[in-house]
Amino acid sequence: MSKQIAPDARAIVDGHERAGDAAPTPKTLHVGLLWHTVFNENLGVGALTIANATLLVRAAERHGYRPVLHLMGSHGAFDYGHEMPGEHDFMNVQLKALLNPFSRLNRLLRQCDIVFDIGGGDSFSDIYFGKRYWLIILSKIAVGAARTPLVFSPQTIGPFHTPMARRLAVAALKIARKVFARDEVSLAVLEGLGVAEKSALTCDVAFALPYHQQAARHESDGEGRPLKFGLNVSALLYRTGRSPHSNVRLTVDYPALIHSLLERLTGDPQIDVHLVSHVISGKDAPDPAVGHFEDDYAVAHQLKSLYPQVQVAPKFASPVEAKSYIASLDVFSGSRMHATIAAISSDTPVIPLGYSRKFNGLFESIGYSYNIDLTCETNEAVLARFDAALTDVPTMRAEAKAASAEARRRLGEYEAYLDEVIGKLAPRHV
Repeated sequence: MSKQIAPDARAIVDGHERAGDAAPTPKTLHVGLLWHTVFNENLGVGALTIANATLLVRAAERHGYRPVLHLMGSHGAFDYGHEMPGEHDFMNVQLKALLNPFSRLNRLLRQCDIVFDIGGGDSFSDIYFGKRYWLIILSKIAVGAARTPLVFSPQTIGPFHTPMARRLAVAALKIARKVFARDEVSLAVLEGLGVAEKSALTCDVAFALPYHQQAARHESDGEGRPLKFGLNVSALLYRTGRSPHSNVRLTVDYPALIHSLLERLTGDPQIDVHLVSHVISGKDAPDPAVGHFEDDYAVAHQLKSLYPQVQVAPKFASPVEAKSYIASLDVFSGSRMHATIAAISSDTPVIPLGYSRKFNGLFESIGYSYNIDLTCETNEAVLARFDAALTDVPTMRAEAKAASAEARRRLGEYEAYLDEVIGKLAPRHV
C-alpha cells in the first residue's frame, strides 16, 4: 500500500516559496547546528535535528540563500542523514577540540554565519554527569569566542541544582542572542536566571517532524476490528535497577507497571498490542533480548517472550520511519518523550508515562491532560488513570488534536523568529 506525506508535513518538506531557486547565483549561508546529530541511537534526538533543520532550510531558502548545514554533536552507530534537508556535514564535539582554538571545530564555528544550539533537547542542565554539562557549557563559550551569533533553539532549560551550575548557565545564556524555552517551567527558570529580556516561549520542534500518513489509519472506533495500541517501554526505566549511575527517581515500580499494563492489554481480544522502540542500539546482539542497556528494542523482545501475543514493531532506521509507524496506530503510550510527541503531533491519542519535568512542562503547556507522572503516582493510580482513558478514546483523540494544534501555533513563534533573524544576516562568505 502506498504511503503519502501528511498534508502538514508536505508543507514542511516542500516549503511554500523557494526564493533561492529563482536567483541565478544564491548566496551560501553557513548554519551551525550545535548538539544536533543524525547518528544518535535515540531517535528523539534525531527527530529534533531533522525537524529543526527542515524549519531552518525553509526560512533560508525563502530569503534566497543556499543553506549549508554544519551539524555538531555526538556520533553513534546510526546514520539517517538521508532524511536531512539540504546540504549538510557533521563534526563530533569533543572536549579537546573545544579547548583548542585552532581545532577544526573552532574553525568551523568561525566559518558559520549563525549557530543554533538545541542542547540535545534537555542537556542544558546539571542533572547529567559533570563532563557532559561542561561540554554543553564550553561549546557555547566557543561560539561566543568565534563571534558567531548564537540562538538557543527550543529546549528544556534546567534544572540547576548547584550555585556553580547556575553561574555557568547564566554565563552561557549571556552569549546567546535569543533563547527559546519549549515550556512554561523552562521560561520561568530563564526569568529566575535574569535573562527574561532575550527569552521566548515556543514548543518542541519535533512537532514539525514530517511523517508518512498510513492509509490504514482509522479515525473512529467500534468497527469490529481490534484497537491498534502502541506501547513504548523505556529500557532505561525498565532496567534502571541495574544501573549504578541512574538519577531517575520514580514512585512506581516500572517493570511491575509494564507487566500489569501488558496483562490488561493482551487479555482483551479487542486490543492488538504493538511494542514500539524509540532508542535502538545500532549493534545486533546474539540475543536480541539483551542488547545495549538503553535499547528499547531488546526489552521489547524480552517482553515478547513473556507475552507472545504482542507484536514487536520493526527496528526503525530513522525518526521519520518511527513517527510514520506510530501515526498508523489508534492509541499510543510510552516513556520516551519524543515517541509520545510523534503520536500527538500526528493526532494519535497518547497516554504519556513521564519520568521527568520535561513531560509535565510540555504536555501541560499545550493543554493536554492525559500525561501520567511516574515520579509522584503509585502503580495502582497509574493503572486506574490508564483504564479511565481507554474507556473514552474519542475524547482523548479530540484533546490530542487540539493540543497538537496549540503546539503548532506556539511553534509559529519560533518560525517567525527564524524568518526575522535570517533575513537580517550578513553572510561572512558568498
